Amino acid sequence: MPDLLSLEVGFLTRLSPSTQKKLLENSQEFHFRAGELIFHEGGPSLYLYMLASGRVALEFGVQPGKRVTFTTVDAGEVFSWSALSDSRVETATARALSDVEAYGIKGGVLDDICLEDPKMGLELYRALCEVVSSRLTATRLQLQDIFGPPKQPEAAPRKS
Repeated sequence: MPDLLSLEVGFLTRLSPSTQKKLLENSQEFHFRAGELIFHEGGPSLYLYMLASGRVALEFGVQPGKRVTFTTVDAGEVFSWSALSDSRVETATARALSDVEAYGIKGGVLDDICLEDPKMGLELYRALCEVVSSRLTATRLQLQDIFGPPKQPEAAPRKS
């Protein structure tokens, strides 16, 4: 399995060495073949995945029987942060676009680690917020490509 710490970019580079080590010590290795479903939208969300190699498509349903890829995840990135939510329900479907090697840490284990070390928990959640924010921005830009830029509100008439 490729070493996530050797990657020059990605989620772990946002974290301190001690946090990186703690995450990896508590993770399991996963292997998925190209085309394999990793998890399904609406299913249980058990793991936060850190992608070591390969590429993963994140998709959601837009109509009955129709799925759209809204982003792809590359080596060094994370996916399935729903494992950290109270509902622990996947909000998207993940499919391996190539052979994939990943580390996964159970959401409950990660919760426990963060409660034991609140400073590490804050560091981790701040890094995850950056990921969520950048993905929302990318999705917004995709929607603007489809539907056009938002209309600017008309200026209120000036009183004379």
